[in-house]
Amino acid sequence: MKNGVGWMEMGEIRRGLPVREKIPLDRVRRAMAKGMRASVETLALSQVNRELDLTRLQVLRRGKAARPAKPSLNTLLMAATARTLPAHGWLNAELVEHEIIVYEPVNLGMAIATPSGLVVGVIQHADRLMLMEMEDCVTQLVSRARSGQLSLPDIEGGTFTVSNLGMFGVDSGLALPRPPESAVLLFGAARQRPVVIDGQVQVGETCWASLTYDHRFIDGALAAAFLEDLSRLLGEPENLMV
Repeated sequence: MKNGVGWMEMGEIRRGLPVREKIPLDRVRRAMAKGMRASVETLALSQVNRELDLTRLQVLRRGKAARPAKPSLNTLLMAATARTLPAHGWLNAELVEHEIIVYEPVNLGMAIATPSGLVVGVIQHADRLMLMEMEDCVTQLVSRARSGQLSLPDIEGGTFTVSNLGMFGVDSGLALPRPPESAVLLFGAARQRPVVIDGQVQVGETCWASLTYDHRFIDGALAAAFLEDLSRLLGEPENLMV
């Protein structure tokens, strides 16, 4: 550019800035960088969002506080996702050339923040687990991830991933699927908000769910139908607690 600063000039100016430190990418972050680049380059990304009413779910969960074993909200959201996916197979699938490969098992990935960076552990056949089995799997997977003891079976074979950023106060965002997976679901923070219950405005508890998917073969109606069924299951927590 003759008038103003062009791309090359900007690059040279930035390279001329004082550097505080240089941090090499470790193995975990290199893998993450490669996977996220592949997501952007190979998938046609689109997203739908929905507010989920957690009021009854939270009342029921907290009502079990006196029991020795109480599932976390994260476990309940993971379990609800796993149990909803079998009826929405195209979200538990990948596109290979001109074929949609729908997988039978729901091998649910869970994004975990560790000192070394973000990793995704996988819970095999998550849709078949009882609620407290899911709680045990989540707890053990997080423990192994944060102590650097994940094995290959802990990270391989995922078909769909959940990222819960609620504990960081995030409401929504754009999560990227990890190829060959074609969809990822991000949960935001559970917050008290006005909700309508039996025709009356009351204080309830809701969170936002953001579903990012490969628009090459998953359309908005399919994505919305999945969130509708997920919302219905979370709104009938007695069924989820079984």
